[in-house]
Amino acid sequence: MAPIALYPDALVSQVLMASTYPLEVAEASNWVKSNANLKGDNLNKALQQQNWDASVKSLASFPPALEMMGTQLSWTQQLGNAVLAQQSETMSAIQALRAKAKQAGSLQSNSQQTVTTQGSGSSQTIIIEPANPQVVYVPTYNPTLVYGAWGYPAYPPYAYYPPGYVAGTALLSFGVGMAVGAALWGGCHWGGSYSGGSLTVNNNNFNNFNKNTNNKWSDNRNSGSIDWKPDQQRRNANLGGGAGDANCNVERDQLRQNLQRGDQSSSRPGDRAGNAGDDHAGNRASADRAGGDRFGGGGFGDTRNARFDGGGEHFGGGNHGGFGGGDGFRGRR
Repeated sequence: MAPIALYPDALVSQVLMASTYPLEVAEASNWVKSNANLKGDNLNKALQQQNWDASVKSLASFPPALEMMGTQLSWTQQLGNAVLAQQSETMSAIQALRAKAKQAGSLQSNSQQTVTTQGSGSSQTIIIEPANPQVVYVPTYNPTLVYGAWGYPAYPPYAYYPPGYVAGTALLSFGVGMAVGAALWGGCHWGGSYSGGSLTVNNNNFNNFNKNTNNKWSDNRNSGSIDWKPDQQRRNANLGGGAGDANCNVERDQLRQNLQRGDQSSSRPGDRAGNAGDDHAGNRASADRAGGDRFGGGGFGDTRNARFDGGGEHFGGGNHGGFGGGDGFRGRR
């Protein structure tokens, strides 16, 4: 959770939703790179020709988040597995990480975001929202610094740095603000700092987004919010090779091969998303063990040839980064 825990609530919720469809994320990431000039209405019209899930389409408006997920496909798949198997614990891990960042002085309100707390004690939750509801800034940060002293140095937090990232004096860096439009319709129902929660959908915003980006959409939902539920048929098609657009079959076969190898070398030579041993996720400094989750190796890791500016640290935490592989996914003991 380390690379995304400090995203605004609505954006992190849609990242979690989209992660359950990893091949569509990879396709969308490649498509956005090839159509970087599309903005606003032109982007929406172009998205009408794609059959991706609404959560995946929404990330086309937030290229930094989509870039991270698309180039680290193995991590994205394992994130999706965690969301589906232990959604409540996954959200608890995000709150635990936010609490660490806030205690370290890294997470606070500024001109890009508003940070507030609700409740108290073990029921306290930390809310992150855009300072301007119509503009979202996606933060970039070094997880080895932003969360303060990491309780388990043998298991460093996962890290991702976009191309051109240079570490500065600020613990959180914000690039160009991105217009929201109707692209943000997800939300988080926090159940307390260590009590998990659920992902939600704002039906009004969801309707508006789909009217603009889906030329076959007719499921006009009632107003209000509902809990998000994954589309199992779509999920199976992403992972098992189900039906899809004939024009996408070749690309999907290649992406599946990359996913099985645990890397995304076709998107970024030299980056490897996998190959690592067991790791732990979330905040374990308080014997929390990230809400009781334990994830195996995979994800970010063993990217020995990829480096970033700022201290010469290795991307992904050397031999210890990543979700997936290893002993696999284990539930609460």
